[in-house]
Amino acid sequence: MLTNYPNDLEIKITIFNLNGNNVHGSDGFGDVFYHSCWEFIRKDVCKVVQQFFNKNWILPRMNSNVVSLIPKIQGANFIRDFRPIIVVNFKFKIISKILADRLVVVTSIIISPSQYGFVKGMKIYECIGIAFEAINMLSKKVRGGNVAYKVNTHKVFDTLSWNFIVGLEAFWFPSFLYQLD
Repeated sequence: MLTNYPNDLEIKITIFNLNGNNVHGSDGFGDVFYHSCWEFIRKDVCKVVQQFFNKNWILPRMNSNVVSLIPKIQGANFIRDFRPIIVVNFKFKIISKILADRLVVVTSIIISPSQYGFVKGMKIYECIGIAFEAINMLSKKVRGGNVAYKVNTHKVFDTLSWNFIVGLEAFWFPSFLYQLD
């Protein structure tokens, strides 16, 4: 279902569901161009998108992105002081959106019902109550003892000590919980 050949109507619906006010893509064209010129470019755009699904091939550099760092504060010196803005080729954005829309259909099957972050309609802050209950249960003795582990997710991948994570094995955490591959 994810890799089925998209017809012209699916491609058109995908394009017109994209925000018409986004920044231009790395190809120099944005949503507004595709919306307003659809009747003139329809055949070529559909051909490029369908080629990806039909031949498993994409034009060279179509999936290249331009990353710009926009300062969040005046006098920004550290990476955390910048907001990354990624400019994507619009035709690649169409392909990505088609795949994402199709993936939504199966996410309820492949994502745990206890997952809150990055799931439509679920808010990670709803987990506060669950975390509070779990911390309160730490006072109850269990075989092997209790442990609570908190990772500050603010820029977690920039600041997390991978040596520390690998060292968790010394505390009998199964290695599949922190595979680095």
